[in-house]
Amino acid sequence: MKSTSSEMITVNNSPHPFTPGMTIKSLLEEKNYVFPMIIVKLNGKIVEDADFEVTAVNDGDVVMAIHVFAGG
Repeated sequence: MKSTSSEMITVNNSPHPFTPGMTIKSLLEEKNYVFPMIIVKLNGKIVEDADFEVTAVNDGDVVMAIHVFAGG
C-alpha cells in the first residue's frame, strides 16, 4: 500500500514514509540497518531486540536506531 504525504514517521531525525503493518524489524530491513548490535528507541523508549518483530510502528512515531560498536 502506498503512503500519502501525511503518513510519515521520523527515523534518526529524518522523515520516512510510514507503511501500514510496519514493525521495527521491517523498518530496519527497509533501511538496511543490519548491524549485529543495534539499539532502537521508539518514541523515546528502548525496544528490546527480541521484540523487534512484534513491535508496531505507527504513523507519526519517532524511531532512533543506534549502531553500537566497540572501540579500542
